[in-house]
Amino acid sequence: MKISRFVITLLTVSVCFGAAAVTDLRKEIATNPDVAAGLFRPYPAENGEIVSKNPAGYRPFYISHYGRHGSRWLSNAKEYMNVLGPLEKAASSGSLTEKGIHLHEMVKQARANARGIEGCLTSLGSEQHRGIAERAFANYPDVFANNAEIDARSTLTVRCVMSMNAFCMRLKELNPHLNINFESSDRTTATLAHVYGIANPVHPEYKDYCKNGDYLRRAHDIVREKMGAKTFLDSLFKSNVFDTPEEEMNFLFYLFYLTADQANVTPQIQMWSIYTPEQLYWMAVAENFRGIAKFGGHKDVEKWTLSYAVPLLEDILIRSDNAINGNERSADLRFGHDVVLMALVPLMCLNGYENVPDDPEEMIRKWNLYNVTPMGANMQMVFYRPIKGNKDNIIVKILLNEQEVTLPLKSYSGNFYKWNDIKQLYTNRINQYKNN
Repeated sequence: MKISRFVITLLTVSVCFGAAAVTDLRKEIATNPDVAAGLFRPYPAENGEIVSKNPAGYRPFYISHYGRHGSRWLSNAKEYMNVLGPLEKAASSGSLTEKGIHLHEMVKQARANARGIEGCLTSLGSEQHRGIAERAFANYPDVFANNAEIDARSTLTVRCVMSMNAFCMRLKELNPHLNINFESSDRTTATLAHVYGIANPVHPEYKDYCKNGDYLRRAHDIVREKMGAKTFLDSLFKSNVFDTPEEEMNFLFYLFYLTADQANVTPQIQMWSIYTPEQLYWMAVAENFRGIAKFGGHKDVEKWTLSYAVPLLEDILIRSDNAINGNERSADLRFGHDVVLMALVPLMCLNGYENVPDDPEEMIRKWNLYNVTPMGANMQMVFYRPIKGNKDNIIVKILLNEQEVTLPLKSYSGNFYKWNDIKQLYTNRINQYKNN
């Protein structure tokens, strides 16, 4: 029953682009709270089930890929303590309600389960990348035939390295003759994770925006006014335990993250019942807005975020041309983070995602992180060459989470586009945002 309901939910959410989408999303969250998980959604493996046939007279020869790490624990101990700390404080003074006591027990268990492995890839995360690799191998056997050469790179973050390892190990199991080169370094991180950690210089204005931007006030207002933060907190605490409004907001958002993350780490523990469906809907709206307005293509931030994604897109173009021109590489595999995809997807104009609504409810309807950047999210460009005739007539299809996407270009056929047209589009996008 759980699998069937999940598939039904996926199909319903995937059509949430019409006028009734907000109402539909409310209904879906009430039926299946996992829909609210946003970027904490475990990767939907069934995404790879439908694949277009090769265009007549064409054969795939190269794949350019970028993948987010798979399912993980919360990033660090502080994220757990933002939730557990206030609960411990209230427990010591007898200030927890019955519901709060129950939540405290679940959070203590979640913290104990994560101790020492915060931020690490889970077994589910490994399986996600093994599955993506297996489907790529099955769908594009010409790319992974014989002793094909593959370049695999990741950021220095361990969960990304482990995701790369899981993906490539599965390929080697399927074809032991593959030649796979690996690299994880400051150099790869600088390209694959633009503003992640200290990979690149970050503009002081963007740093200030991240800490103090108006997007935070707007997200917090949604939680206070729409979600009903006071009512929710009163259901957990008999008296106030927060010293500052910031501490209170940290508790609310990190409690949401911890709750959403359970499906990735201990799916047998379900915490969604702490929210009413309406509370959960508004938490999803607030977090979706907060993420995209900080890292994505939102109008207030795109001048920074999309410019930081330019080196990655340049890398994609350069390496794709090298493969076309005969360097004999069959695939470039890259492993990084969700915040990178939040910028890369609009920079690449995939499925109209370059158009980011400002209204938070409209945003979650058209730019839902649940669909775009789940755990294990990936972008794949599959290159096809004519079997006969002019070998320069390259066509490409692009997949987002193994689903074919459209581009604002005239297609060659269906979702296949001429490489020269794609290259010109992306050169223009690079020039638009470079050095902003």
